Amino acid sequence: METEKPSIFSAKRTSFVRTSVIREILKLTVENSDILSFAGGLPNPNLLPKDVLNTVMESAVKENISTAFQYGDSSGYFPLRREISNKLTDVSWASPESITITHGSQQGLDILGKLFMDSDTNVLLEDPVYLGALQAFSPYNPNFFSVPIEPDGPDLYLLEEIISQNKIHVFYVNPSYQNPSTYTWSLEKRKQIAKILDEKEIILIEDEAYRYLDFNGIVYPSVSSFRKRSDLTFVLGSFSKILSPGFRLGWTVVPEVYRSLFTSIKQGNDLNSNQFSQVVVSKLLNVLDWKGHLYSIQNFYSEKKETLVSLLRKYLPEARYTIPEGGMFLWVEYPQVSSKEFMNRCLASGVAMVPGTEFSPTSRSSSFFRMNFSFLEKENLELGVKRITKAYRDINT
Repeated sequence: METEKPSIFSAKRTSFVRTSVIREILKLTVENSDILSFAGGLPNPNLLPKDVLNTVMESAVKENISTAFQYGDSSGYFPLRREISNKLTDVSWASPESITITHGSQQGLDILGKLFMDSDTNVLLEDPVYLGALQAFSPYNPNFFSVPIEPDGPDLYLLEEIISQNKIHVFYVNPSYQNPSTYTWSLEKRKQIAKILDEKEIILIEDEAYRYLDFNGIVYPSVSSFRKRSDLTFVLGSFSKILSPGFRLGWTVVPEVYRSLFTSIKQGNDLNSNQFSQVVVSKLLNVLDWKGHLYSIQNFYSEKKETLVSLLRKYLPEARYTIPEGGMFLWVEYPQVSSKEFMNRCLASGVAMVPGTEFSPTSRSSSFFRMNFSFLEKENLELGVKRITKAYRDINT
Protein backbone atom coordinates (compact mmCIF):
# COMPACT_ATOMS: atom_id res chain seq x y z
CA MET A 1 0.00 0.00 0.00
CA GLU A 2 1.39 3.36 -1.04
CA THR A 3 1.96 5.77 1.81
CA GLU A 4 0.43 9.19 1.33
CA LYS A 5 2.90 12.02 1.19
CA PRO A 6 2.35 14.62 3.90
CA SER A 7 0.73 17.84 2.76
CA ILE A 8 1.45 21.33 4.02
CA PHE A 9 -1.56 23.60 4.31
CA SER A 10 -1.03 27.33 4.20
CA ALA A 11 -3.55 30.01 5.06
CA LYS A 12 -5.07 31.73 2.02
CA ARG A 13 -3.52 35.03 3.05
CA THR A 14 -0.02 33.65 2.44
CA SER A 15 -0.71 33.82 -1.30
CA PHE A 16 -0.72 37.62 -0.97
CA VAL A 17 2.66 37.85 0.82
CA ARG A 18 5.19 39.96 -1.07
CA THR A 19 8.89 39.18 -1.03
CA SER A 20 11.46 41.94 -0.62
CA VAL A 21 14.11 42.22 -3.32
CA ILE A 22 15.92 44.59 -0.93
CA ARG A 23 16.37 41.81 1.64
CA GLU A 24 17.48 39.39 -1.09
CA ILE A 25 20.05 41.90 -2.33
CA LEU A 26 21.27 42.54 1.22
CA LYS A 27 21.69 38.79 1.63
CA LEU A 28 23.78 38.74 -1.54
CA THR A 29 26.00 41.56 -0.31
CA VAL A 30 26.57 39.75 3.00
CA GLU A 31 27.54 36.56 1.14
CA ASN A 32 29.71 38.47 -1.35
CA SER A 33 31.63 41.34 0.21
CA ASP A 34 32.86 42.46 -3.23
CA ILE A 35 29.37 43.72 -4.12
CA LEU A 36 28.99 47.44 -3.42
CA SER A 37 25.45 48.03 -2.25
CA PHE A 38 23.34 51.12 -2.85
CA ALA A 39 20.32 48.94 -2.08
CA GLY A 40 19.55 49.00 1.64
CA GLY A 41 18.49 51.98 3.71
CA LEU A 42 21.51 51.51 5.94
CA PRO A 43 22.44 54.27 8.40
CA ASN A 44 26.15 54.89 8.73
CA PRO A 45 27.37 53.07 11.88
CA ASN A 46 30.06 55.68 12.52
CA LEU A 47 27.38 58.20 13.54
CA LEU A 48 26.45 56.31 16.70
CA PRO A 49 28.14 57.99 19.72
CA LYS A 50 30.03 54.91 20.90
CA ASP A 51 31.52 56.42 24.07
CA VAL A 52 28.12 57.57 25.29
CA LEU A 53 26.59 54.24 24.26
CA ASN A 54 29.19 52.28 26.25
CA THR A 55 28.48 54.35 29.37
CA VAL A 56 24.72 54.01 28.97
CA MET A 57 24.84 50.25 28.41
CA GLU A 58 27.03 49.79 31.48
CA SER A 59 24.59 51.90 33.46
CA ALA A 60 21.64 49.80 32.23
CA VAL A 61 23.34 46.63 33.44
CA LYS A 62 24.45 48.07 36.79
CA GLU A 63 21.44 50.19 37.72
CA ASN A 64 18.48 48.70 35.82
CA ILE A 65 19.23 44.99 35.61
CA SER A 66 15.93 43.92 37.17
CA THR A 67 14.06 45.94 34.52
CA ALA A 68 16.32 45.68 31.49
CA PHE A 69 16.55 41.87 31.54
CA GLN A 70 12.92 41.12 32.36
CA TYR A 71 9.59 41.02 30.56
CA GLY A 72 8.02 44.45 30.34
CA ASP A 73 4.82 46.34 29.67
CA SER A 74 3.41 45.42 26.23
CA SER A 75 2.95 49.14 25.52
CA GLY A 76 6.61 49.77 26.22
CA TYR A 77 9.01 51.05 28.86
CA PHE A 78 7.31 54.12 30.31
CA PRO A 79 10.42 56.37 30.61
CA LEU A 80 11.09 55.79 26.89
CA ARG A 81 7.48 56.57 25.97
CA ARG A 82 7.76 59.78 27.98
CA GLU A 83 10.97 60.79 26.17
CA ILE A 84 9.31 60.17 22.79
CA SER A 85 6.24 62.17 23.80
CA ASN A 86 8.39 65.10 24.92
CA LYS A 87 10.95 65.13 22.09
CA LEU A 88 9.75 63.26 19.02
CA THR A 89 6.06 63.95 18.45
CA ASP A 90 4.15 67.08 17.44
CA VAL A 91 0.50 66.00 17.62
CA SER A 92 -1.26 67.88 20.41
CA TRP A 93 -3.00 64.81 21.78
CA ALA A 94 0.16 62.70 22.06
CA SER A 95 1.16 61.58 25.56
CA PRO A 96 3.24 58.75 27.04
CA GLU A 97 -0.02 56.80 27.37
CA SER A 98 -0.79 57.22 23.66
CA ILE A 99 2.55 55.75 22.56
CA THR A 100 3.25 52.05 22.02
CA ILE A 101 6.81 50.88 21.50
CA THR A 102 7.19 48.47 18.57
CA HIS A 103 9.94 46.38 17.00
CA GLY A 104 10.75 49.09 14.48
CA SER A 105 7.99 51.00 12.74
CA GLN A 106 7.58 47.90 10.56
CA GLN A 107 5.78 46.08 13.38
CA GLY A 108 3.50 49.06 13.78
CA LEU A 109 2.52 48.72 10.11
CA ASP A 110 1.79 45.03 10.55
CA ILE A 111 -0.38 45.64 13.63
CA LEU A 112 -2.33 48.35 11.81
CA GLY A 113 -2.81 45.97 8.89
CA LYS A 114 -4.30 43.39 11.26
CA LEU A 115 -6.38 46.03 12.96
CA PHE A 116 -8.00 47.61 9.91
CA MET A 117 -7.51 45.60 6.74
CA ASP A 118 -9.28 42.75 5.01
CA SER A 119 -10.75 42.10 1.56
CA ASP A 120 -13.41 44.77 2.15
CA THR A 121 -10.92 47.51 3.01
CA ASN A 122 -9.91 50.17 0.48
CA VAL A 123 -6.38 51.39 1.14
CA LEU A 124 -4.90 54.40 -0.64
CA LEU A 125 -1.14 54.44 -1.18
CA GLU A 126 1.35 56.86 -2.66
CA ASP A 127 2.90 55.74 -5.94
CA PRO A 128 5.73 54.88 -5.58
CA VAL A 129 5.30 53.53 -2.05
CA TYR A 130 7.54 52.15 0.70
CA LEU A 131 7.99 48.44 -0.02
CA GLY A 132 7.76 47.52 3.68
CA ALA A 133 4.21 48.90 3.82
CA LEU A 134 3.19 46.76 0.85
CA GLN A 135 4.69 43.74 2.59
CA ALA A 136 2.92 44.52 5.86
CA PHE A 137 -0.51 45.16 4.33
CA SER A 138 -0.66 42.67 1.45
CA PRO A 139 -1.35 39.50 3.51
CA TYR A 140 -4.68 41.01 4.62
CA ASN A 141 -5.71 41.36 0.96
CA PRO A 142 -7.09 44.92 0.99
CA ASN A 143 -8.04 46.70 -2.21
CA PHE A 144 -5.15 48.99 -3.07
CA PHE A 145 -5.62 52.36 -4.77
CA SER A 146 -2.68 54.58 -5.60
CA VAL A 147 -2.11 58.27 -6.20
CA PRO A 148 0.99 59.56 -8.02
CA ILE A 149 3.34 61.59 -5.86
CA GLU A 150 4.83 64.84 -7.12
CA PRO A 151 7.93 66.63 -5.76
CA ASP A 152 5.71 68.53 -3.27
CA GLY A 153 3.35 65.66 -2.38
CA PRO A 154 0.42 63.70 -3.84
CA ASP A 155 -1.30 64.92 -7.01
CA LEU A 156 -4.25 66.71 -5.39
CA TYR A 157 -6.49 66.54 -8.45
CA LEU A 158 -6.15 62.76 -8.72
CA LEU A 159 -6.34 62.35 -4.93
CA GLU A 160 -9.70 64.09 -4.77
CA GLU A 161 -10.91 62.17 -7.83
CA ILE A 162 -10.04 58.81 -6.22
CA ILE A 163 -11.64 59.75 -2.90
CA SER A 164 -14.79 61.09 -4.55
CA GLN A 165 -15.28 57.94 -6.65
CA ASN A 166 -14.35 55.35 -4.02
CA LYS A 167 -14.92 54.84 -0.31
CA ILE A 168 -11.35 54.99 0.95
CA HIS A 169 -10.92 53.65 4.49
CA VAL A 170 -7.17 54.09 5.06
CA PHE A 171 -4.49 56.36 3.57
CA TYR A 172 -0.86 55.36 4.23
CA VAL A 173 1.65 58.20 3.72
CA ASN A 174 5.38 58.85 4.13
CA PRO A 175 5.42 62.66 3.75
CA SER A 176 9.00 63.59 4.70
CA TYR A 177 11.83 62.50 2.34
CA GLN A 178 9.60 59.71 1.11
CA ASN A 179 11.03 56.26 0.63
CA PRO A 180 11.74 55.73 -2.25
CA SER A 181 11.00 58.96 -4.18
CA THR A 182 12.71 61.25 -1.60
CA TYR A 183 9.90 63.79 -2.20
CA THR A 184 8.67 65.91 0.71
CA TRP A 185 5.13 67.21 1.03
CA SER A 186 4.76 70.97 1.07
CA LEU A 187 3.23 72.64 4.11
CA GLU A 188 0.19 73.63 2.04
CA LYS A 189 -0.48 70.09 0.84
CA ARG A 190 -0.13 68.76 4.40
CA LYS A 191 -2.88 71.15 5.52
CA GLN A 192 -5.12 70.53 2.51
CA ILE A 193 -4.91 66.75 2.72
CA ALA A 194 -5.49 66.76 6.49
CA LYS A 195 -8.69 68.70 5.85
CA ILE A 196 -9.81 66.31 3.10
CA LEU A 197 -9.19 63.29 5.32
CA ASP A 198 -11.21 64.86 8.13
CA GLU A 199 -14.12 65.61 5.80
CA LYS A 200 -14.13 62.08 4.34
CA GLU A 201 -13.47 60.37 7.72
CA ILE A 202 -10.43 58.48 6.43
CA ILE A 203 -7.92 56.79 8.72
CA LEU A 204 -4.44 58.25 8.30
CA ILE A 205 -1.34 56.11 8.86
CA GLU A 206 1.56 58.56 8.79
CA ASP A 207 5.03 57.04 8.62
CA GLU A 208 7.65 59.54 9.80
CA ALA A 209 10.76 57.34 9.79
CA TYR A 210 12.84 60.05 8.04
CA ARG A 211 11.38 63.15 9.67
CA TYR A 212 14.61 64.26 11.36
CA LEU A 213 16.91 63.79 8.36
CA ASP A 214 16.44 67.19 6.70
CA PHE A 215 19.82 68.40 5.43
CA ASN A 216 19.19 71.90 6.79
CA GLY A 217 17.73 70.79 10.12
CA ILE A 218 14.14 71.69 9.21
CA VAL A 219 11.46 69.62 10.95
CA TYR A 220 8.20 69.76 9.01
CA PRO A 221 4.96 69.58 11.01
CA SER A 222 3.30 66.21 10.57
CA VAL A 223 0.14 65.89 8.48
CA SER A 224 -1.44 64.48 11.63
CA SER A 225 -0.81 67.72 13.52
CA PHE A 226 -3.32 69.47 11.23
CA ARG A 227 -6.09 66.91 11.70
CA LYS A 228 -9.16 67.46 13.85
CA ARG A 229 -10.07 63.77 13.80
CA SER A 230 -7.39 62.49 16.15
CA ASP A 231 -9.45 59.30 16.58
CA LEU A 232 -8.63 58.44 12.95
CA THR A 233 -4.92 59.27 13.11
CA PHE A 234 -1.86 57.07 13.68
CA VAL A 235 1.75 58.28 13.58
CA LEU A 236 4.72 55.93 13.30
CA GLY A 237 8.32 56.75 14.15
CA SER A 238 11.60 54.86 14.32
CA PHE A 239 14.99 54.95 15.99
CA SER A 240 16.55 53.01 13.10
CA LYS A 241 17.59 56.10 11.14
CA ILE A 242 18.43 58.45 14.01
CA LEU A 243 20.21 55.99 16.33
CA SER A 244 20.60 52.42 15.06
CA PRO A 245 18.44 49.77 13.40
CA GLY A 246 20.12 47.24 15.69
CA PHE A 247 17.98 48.40 18.60
CA ARG A 248 14.88 47.33 16.59
CA LEU A 249 12.76 50.02 18.20
CA GLY A 250 10.03 52.20 16.78
CA TRP A 251 6.80 53.63 18.10
CA THR A 252 3.19 54.26 17.14
CA VAL A 253 1.04 57.09 18.47
CA VAL A 254 -2.35 55.41 18.93
CA PRO A 255 -5.74 57.14 19.46
CA GLU A 256 -7.32 56.29 22.80
CA VAL A 257 -10.25 54.41 21.26
CA TYR A 258 -7.87 51.85 19.68
CA ARG A 259 -5.18 51.52 22.36
CA SER A 260 -6.48 48.42 24.08
CA LEU A 261 -6.98 46.53 20.81
CA PHE A 262 -3.64 47.69 19.39
CA THR A 263 -1.87 46.43 22.53
CA SER A 264 -3.73 43.11 22.46
CA ILE A 265 -2.60 42.48 18.87
CA LYS A 266 0.97 43.35 19.81
CA GLN A 267 0.84 40.91 22.73
CA GLY A 268 -0.02 38.17 20.26
CA ASN A 269 3.02 39.18 18.19
CA ASP A 270 5.79 39.43 20.76
CA LEU A 271 4.48 40.01 24.33
CA ASN A 272 6.70 43.10 24.56
CA SER A 273 9.46 44.83 22.63
CA ASN A 274 13.14 44.33 23.47
CA GLN A 275 13.32 45.55 27.04
CA PHE A 276 17.09 46.01 27.20
CA SER A 277 17.08 48.15 24.05
CA GLN A 278 14.26 50.26 25.48
CA VAL A 279 16.16 50.97 28.70
CA VAL A 280 19.35 51.83 26.77
CA VAL A 281 17.61 54.13 24.28
CA SER A 282 15.70 55.85 27.08
CA LYS A 283 18.98 56.63 28.81
CA LEU A 284 20.55 57.76 25.52
CA LEU A 285 17.75 60.26 24.95
CA ASN A 286 18.38 61.58 28.46
CA VAL A 287 22.13 62.11 28.19
CA LEU A 288 22.76 62.82 24.49
CA ASP A 289 23.01 66.33 23.12
CA TRP A 290 20.03 65.42 20.96
CA LYS A 291 20.07 68.48 18.71
CA GLY A 292 23.81 68.12 18.24
CA HIS A 293 23.44 64.42 17.44
CA LEU A 294 20.77 65.09 14.82
CA TYR A 295 22.84 67.91 13.34
CA SER A 296 25.83 65.57 12.88
CA ILE A 297 23.63 63.04 11.05
CA GLN A 298 22.00 65.70 8.86
CA ASN A 299 25.33 67.27 7.96
CA PHE A 300 27.00 63.93 7.22
CA TYR A 301 24.16 62.73 4.97
CA SER A 302 24.03 66.08 3.18
CA GLU A 303 27.70 65.72 2.29
CA LYS A 304 27.19 62.11 1.15
CA LYS A 305 24.28 63.19 -1.04
CA GLU A 306 26.42 65.89 -2.66
CA THR A 307 29.14 63.31 -3.30
CA LEU A 308 26.77 60.90 -5.06
CA VAL A 309 25.18 63.68 -7.11
CA SER A 310 28.58 64.98 -8.24
CA LEU A 311 29.69 61.45 -9.20
CA LEU A 312 26.58 60.86 -11.29
CA ARG A 313 27.04 64.22 -13.01
CA LYS A 314 30.64 63.33 -13.77
CA TYR A 315 30.27 59.74 -14.96
CA LEU A 316 26.63 59.32 -16.01
CA PRO A 317 25.04 62.68 -16.93
CA GLU A 318 22.12 60.86 -18.61
CA ALA A 319 20.80 59.90 -15.16
CA ARG A 320 17.82 61.99 -14.00
CA TYR A 321 16.80 62.77 -10.43
CA THR A 322 15.37 65.42 -8.16
CA ILE A 323 17.78 66.71 -5.51
CA PRO A 324 16.26 65.66 -2.16
CA GLU A 325 15.90 67.96 0.85
CA GLY A 326 16.82 65.16 3.22
CA GLY A 327 16.80 61.43 3.81
CA MET A 328 19.15 58.67 2.68
CA PHE A 329 18.36 58.08 -1.00
CA LEU A 330 18.43 59.34 -4.54
CA TRP A 331 15.52 58.25 -6.78
CA VAL A 332 17.33 57.94 -10.09
CA GLU A 333 15.87 57.40 -13.54
CA TYR A 334 18.13 55.57 -15.98
CA PRO A 335 16.58 56.15 -19.42
CA GLN A 336 16.60 53.59 -22.24
CA VAL A 337 17.18 50.50 -20.10
CA SER A 338 15.06 47.61 -18.92
CA SER A 339 15.14 47.65 -15.12
CA LYS A 340 15.50 43.86 -14.90
CA GLU A 341 18.36 43.71 -17.39
CA PHE A 342 20.08 46.72 -15.84
CA MET A 343 19.79 45.29 -12.30
CA ASN A 344 21.24 41.96 -13.43
CA ARG A 345 24.10 43.65 -15.28
CA CYS A 346 24.86 45.79 -12.23
CA LEU A 347 24.90 42.74 -9.95
CA ALA A 348 27.19 40.94 -12.38
CA SER A 349 29.47 44.01 -12.26
CA GLY A 350 29.53 43.94 -8.45
CA VAL A 351 27.09 46.71 -7.58
CA ALA A 352 23.50 46.59 -6.27
CA MET A 353 20.54 48.98 -6.50
CA VAL A 354 16.79 48.47 -5.99
CA PRO A 355 14.61 48.69 -9.13
CA GLY A 356 11.64 51.06 -8.97
CA THR A 357 9.24 48.25 -9.89
CA GLU A 358 9.53 46.98 -6.32
CA PHE A 359 7.95 50.18 -5.01
CA SER A 360 4.96 50.16 -7.34
CA PRO A 361 1.60 49.13 -5.85
CA THR A 362 0.74 47.62 -9.24
CA SER A 363 4.24 46.26 -10.06
CA ARG A 364 4.35 48.43 -13.17
CA SER A 365 7.63 48.67 -15.04
CA SER A 366 9.94 51.51 -14.12
CA SER A 367 13.25 52.95 -15.25
CA PHE A 368 13.86 54.31 -11.75
CA PHE A 369 16.22 52.86 -9.18
CA ARG A 370 16.58 53.75 -5.50
CA MET A 371 20.16 54.50 -4.49
CA ASN A 372 21.25 54.73 -0.88
CA PHE A 373 24.15 57.11 -0.23
CA SER A 374 24.46 56.96 3.55
CA PHE A 375 26.48 53.78 4.01
CA LEU A 376 29.30 53.51 1.48
CA GLU A 377 32.48 55.47 2.00
CA LYS A 378 33.50 58.04 -0.63
CA GLU A 379 35.93 55.84 -2.54
CA ASN A 380 33.37 53.02 -2.75
CA LEU A 381 30.65 55.44 -3.83
CA GLU A 382 32.87 56.42 -6.75
CA LEU A 383 33.79 52.83 -7.58
CA GLY A 384 30.11 51.88 -7.43
CA VAL A 385 29.07 54.69 -9.79
CA LYS A 386 31.82 53.66 -12.21
CA ARG A 387 30.48 50.10 -12.21
CA ILE A 388 26.92 51.35 -12.78
CA THR A 389 28.15 53.54 -15.64
CA LYS A 390 29.89 50.59 -17.31
CA ALA A 391 26.74 48.45 -17.02
CA TYR A 392 24.67 51.30 -18.50
CA ARG A 393 27.12 51.87 -21.37
CA ASP A 394 27.25 48.15 -22.14
CA ILE A 395 23.49 48.15 -22.66
CA ASN A 396 23.40 51.36 -24.68
CA THR A 397 26.28 50.78 -27.09
